[in-house]
Amino acid sequence: MKSDIFRNSKLNFIELRYVQNIPDCTKMHLHEELTITAIKKGSLNLIFNDISLELLPNEIGIINNDIPHCATINKESKDGYVLYLYKEYLKNLNINFTSSYEIIKQKHIYKNFINLCDCLLDKKVSLIEKEEMFLSFCLIFFSFELNEPKENNEQLESKLALNIKKYLDENYLEEIILDDLALKFDLSVVHLIRVFKKEFGLPIHSYILNKKVHKAKELLSSNMPISQIAQNSGFFDQSHLNRSFKRIFQITPKEYQKHIYSKC
Repeated sequence: MKSDIFRNSKLNFIELRYVQNIPDCTKMHLHEELTITAIKKGSLNLIFNDISLELLPNEIGIINNDIPHCATINKESKDGYVLYLYKEYLKNLNINFTSSYEIIKQKHIYKNFINLCDCLLDKKVSLIEKEEMFLSFCLIFFSFELNEPKENNEQLESKLALNIKKYLDENYLEEIILDDLALKFDLSVVHLIRVFKKEFGLPIHSYILNKKVHKAKELLSSNMPISQIAQNSGFFDQSHLNRSFKRIFQITPKEYQKHIYSKC
């Protein structure tokens, strides 16, 4: 049975579990965390004390914390995702989910959840990108609308964004997460993201990735091996650098380096 887990101490408010071949879970149990679950194939019965709900592909089941439940498969079911979320995280976003359980049937939300799960399980995606994508999902999933700050001083916010950029420029090779940035600049995570994107037109994780790619481009002018360049510019490995570099410059690092030296 193929399975995988995402868990990281720096994003300690979530845990994601993936299983390819979904087994029955017939014993009633509960979780301290809010649970979000989805499958790609087959169907499940989510069983509570007084009701049973069928979960199909393109749907999401959400179960509040401390709600007893179990699950049985109706037929062979594959590719199951279960995300556990500590509700303290939602409280910090002023989100309060009060239902005991629900089935969400909007396909676009299901697709966003599967994309989020794939992102969390991808070992070559940075923590800050995982965190930013998770926050975006929560704001969509819980139908939460952001409120503008009471004092909307564009000049002050522009200066704040520039200070955030300056910090990222100096620390982009470090492992940064949104909570640390928000704490440093005394902002909520939501406000942090909005201020930066409004000023520079990019999510924070995309800006950091661009900084790393341009660092790699600079190093490609040397005789350093590309595998070493990948490490020195903050990428997981050479393939991660190749993918990111080509996305921005439409050429691989090797092709770029070869082009440079052919001109010498």
